[in-house]
Amino acid sequence: MSSDTARVAVVAGADEATGREIARQLAGHGLVVYLGAPDTERGRAAASELRARGADVRFLHLDVTDEASAEFAAMRLDAEVGRLHVLVNHAGSALPPGAPGGTRAGQARRAYESRVLGVIAVTDALLPLLRRADAARIVNIGGPAAAPAGATLAYGAAEAALRAVTEAYADELRGSAVSVTVTVTVTDGACVPGTSAIPDIELTIP
Repeated sequence: MSSDTARVAVVAGADEATGREIARQLAGHGLVVYLGAPDTERGRAAASELRARGADVRFLHLDVTDEASAEFAAMRLDAEVGRLHVLVNHAGSALPPGAPGGTRAGQARRAYESRVLGVIAVTDALLPLLRRADAARIVNIGGPAAAPAGATLAYGAAEAALRAVTEAYADELRGSAVSVTVTVTVTDGACVPGTSAIPDIELTIP
């Protein structure tokens, strides 16, 4: 498939285990996958590992906590492929456990920066490219809607906000070629090769 006709995906936070496995599975479906990561060394290593296994995966510098980084990523994608079919927002999915009463404001701020504000920054930057595709999908990776035992206040607040953000984009894009969903991943066991990294991964492909 030529670069002019290939379907294109971006996975934010793909230098982590689950994100990397999502990238691998999307590439296995024939997509050109841009592996988004803030750390250049780790990101390039992850992309090289997947390319060695035959996947068309390219490193994309993407720090979801930096709006300028998201905008530069969009500029690169515009220049190289000009469109986007799948966006997976996975960055910052894991939050450490702890009693709500022990949650520090800084911890909540960091959770919001990656889990909520990062999703907004990346989605807004890449939405024009998604609109150019005949059919496109945004998948926001979240945890269980009901906070697990021992979860921090930051976890519950960030997950609730992520769902609110997802619903807002879904309402805005309803009737367009772009659909928006939250997909839940519970444990790193979901990223074991040979199993689906996200339960409806095939549905993420237009």
